[in-house]
Amino acid sequence: MTSDDKIPAGFHLVEAAPGFDVHMGNIYIKEAGEKKVLGFRVQDYHLNKAGTCHGGVLTYLADMQLVAVQDQISSNNFHFPTKNLDIDFIAPVPRGAWLEIEADLVRETKGTLYSHAVMKVDDRIVVRTTACYHIAQ
Repeated sequence: MTSDDKIPAGFHLVEAAPGFDVHMGNIYIKEAGEKKVLGFRVQDYHLNKAGTCHGGVLTYLADMQLVAVQDQISSNNFHFPTKNLDIDFIAPVPRGAWLEIEADLVRETKGTLYSHAVMKVDDRIVVRTTACYHIAQ
């Protein structure tokens, strides 16, 4: 394991769902007070032509933000299809970076979950996102 592969203390592996998730690489989670934070190490196969993390990878991670707030969701549903996902790419994310995703459940209605998240590298925000997810009845 190289220094780029080390996982910060407190993070443990999130079990990948079958299908697309297994191709992305490992996602980690840790308790941070009353919140949960997701973690992700950018590897060579996540890079774009510019040598930074591909926007598609960051968008995938943005769509995973419900994993961090799942304990706050009152619905008993297992799957929440994405209705809308907005993402602002603020700064490039280099190879080997440890990316942390901090999310908040903003509101839950009868049919929709609203959340927002920021992604940080070394405590610097690199991505900001908001999302809406469908609650099937």
